[in-house]
Amino acid sequence: MTEIVTNNTTELQNKQRIFVIGDIHGCLSEFNALVKEINYNSNTDQLILAGDIMSKGPDSIGVVRRAKELGALCVRGNHDDKILRFKTFENQKGRNAMYPLDATLPEGNVPDPLEFKNYHAALAINMTQSDYEYLDSCPVMLHLPFLNNSIVVHAGLDPNIPLLQDQIPYLVMNMRDIDSNNNPSPQNGVGTQWSTKWNTAQSQLTVNNTIIYYGHDAGRGLNVKDYTYGLDSGCVYGNQLTAMEIKTHELKQVPCAKYADNSDD
Repeated sequence: MTEIVTNNTTELQNKQRIFVIGDIHGCLSEFNALVKEINYNSNTDQLILAGDIMSKGPDSIGVVRRAKELGALCVRGNHDDKILRFKTFENQKGRNAMYPLDATLPEGNVPDPLEFKNYHAALAINMTQSDYEYLDSCPVMLHLPFLNNSIVVHAGLDPNIPLLQDQIPYLVMNMRDIDSNNNPSPQNGVGTQWSTKWNTAQSQLTVNNTIIYYGHDAGRGLNVKDYTYGLDSGCVYGNQLTAMEIKTHELKQVPCAKYADNSDD
């Protein structure tokens, strides 16, 4: 797992438009519709996918291949992470080692143990090595210093941790709220949304603000604040797929068919 990638390349800086897209979740038709809606040109534009490229929707593998074809940058979402963990195990031990189905993926002490019967395993098995390598190239955090010190993550950043390298990857991919003990939690409704606390902290700075673009929190929908931009508008649940152009903050959306019910799993 790559935790942080800092991209300050001349090639990226020379792009006219840079779009961050919220959770696609295997919705290939909607992804293609949004690419068309923004009139995307890979020579002059750049796509960045805010994680959860795969799972729940009808064509997860198709989305990965289309993203690679378009030259999209990406960050690792919590669902992508589960698929990658299964695929890494399969690559190392072979498919026959993924039994019995009620056995647990042997990863040691992890916050979210997975059984082989978990539906992410089937997606992992159907990935080619090329699919795997693309998804595995997505870091947990993508740092873009030249864009007002912007960072793209899937779920959020802990406002109590000042250094990016000290953030906890599991929480960066899963957090929603800061609980009453001031700890990040994957759950909604257990405290204050992390972005509220992040914006409060950033508003007290006079220099060196950090702007976050993220997905993950479909329950709150499109969530635009001064220093955080939540772009998971719940496409796979029948709502919209959203793109934001970083330099102008212009939003584009396309409608989505409903493929799943909203849940945190």
